[in-house]
Amino acid sequence: MNNFLRKLYYKLPVSSRYTLRRILYFPSDLFRSKEDLVPPKGIIFTGSGDYLEVGRQYFEYFKKYGNITPDDSILDIGSGVGRMAVPFTQFLSEKGTYEGFDIVKLGVDWCTENITKRYPNFHFKLIPLKNDLYYLDTTVKAEELQFPYPDDQFDFIFLTSVFTHMLPEDVENYIREMRRVIKKDKICLATFFILDDESKNSMSVKGLKNFPHDLGHYRLMNKDVKEANVAYEKKYISDIIKKHNFEVLNFIQGNWSGIENTELNEHQDIILFKAI
Repeated sequence: MNNFLRKLYYKLPVSSRYTLRRILYFPSDLFRSKEDLVPPKGIIFTGSGDYLEVGRQYFEYFKKYGNITPDDSILDIGSGVGRMAVPFTQFLSEKGTYEGFDIVKLGVDWCTENITKRYPNFHFKLIPLKNDLYYLDTTVKAEELQFPYPDDQFDFIFLTSVFTHMLPEDVENYIREMRRVIKKDKICLATFFILDDESKNSMSVKGLKNFPHDLGHYRLMNKDVKEANVAYEKKYISDIIKKHNFEVLNFIQGNWSGIENTELNEHQDIILFKAI
């Protein structure tokens, strides 16, 4: 989506954004092949790209960097329409568990109807939280949320394109809660838009994405829809991660700012961190 269309899209009321997508994709969805565990395009609100291929690619990263095993307990924060969950259905054993939560009912309902019914060790929770990109019909904020899971439950936690839509207080609370519910020495993977000298220089020249509204340790793409896209200073995020008893293991640069030949050729930056 180019910058002009993106601005028009953000001017729509939240509910109208979902409606518009369903209208745009209605013709193709009407005659679509009912491929196994692939939702209609009209309800996929979690980014561009081929639904199955994006999920498969990230699943390879989870295996490579997350030390996951078939018997693990997995937490998917911002589980969307199940794009990351689907490849796990062919990986986890009956002893393994998959928990996902999201603020959008549309996605949770689809996952429950199409994944949980066939894989009862996969569970999806709706947790409505205020977000000016996805959901406004509540006053509950992400900074107030206590994850609905006990301490030390999970072997691996991941968030894809979640912190890119959250403000600082929300991000810090999530990282705090992640440390509470993950087991010691286990790994988290999260994607961000990270600001450092290289990405800021590239962004100003190439501008695949730009964040003109500078608020100190973070920047916004759109000041009216703040959570549409949020970028964070690298040191700020690193300090929060360390503050809550994680060790940063790896920073894998994305190409969102126009930087070329990145390690994984992913759009967003990836940070891996371990509970200590």
